Amino acid sequence: MIGTMERRRLGIILGFILGAALPAAACNYTYTLIDPAGRHTVVTEGGSASLVRGESYVLRMEYHENHRNCSVSPEETLYLVDGARWRLERETQPLVLTAMPRWEQPASRTHRGEFAFTAAREGAWLLEVVRICDRGGYHGEILFEVQS
Repeated sequence: MIGTMERRRLGIILGFILGAALPAAACNYTYTLIDPAGRHTVVTEGGSASLVRGESYVLRMEYHENHRNCSVSPEETLYLVDGARWRLERETQPLVLTAMPRWEQPASRTHRGEFAFTAAREGAWLLEVVRICDRGGYHGEILFEVQS
C-alpha cells in the first residue's frame, strides 16, 4: 500500500512528465478551407490541401487562447507564404490574398478570421502562421498544392 507522501511524490512526478509531453503552444488553431463550390474541408495543422490554379478560396482560421489576457491581437499574427509575409493583392505571390481578413470574436478567448485568396501559380506553397508571445506563442503550417 502506498502512503500519502509516496502518492504525493508520484503525482508530482507524473505532473512533470505529462506537462513536458504536452505542446507549449499558447493557442489552438483550426483551419477550414472553403472551395469555390462552397464545400468546407478541415485542414489539419501540418497537413496539405489541393487547390486548382486560377480558383478562389477562403481559408477560415479559428484559434482559442489557452490562457487569459492574451496581449497579442489577431492582427499581430504573422502569415508567411513560401517564407514571405502574405500581403494584400501582391501578384508576385503564388497565393494572392484578395481581401484583408475580417476578425470576429465568437467567445471570450476565441477568434475567427477568413482569408480570401486566389491560387495563382502551380506548385507546393507553405503557409506559416506565427504568433509570438511570452506564453509559448504558436507556429503552424499548411502546405497548399496548386495544380492546373
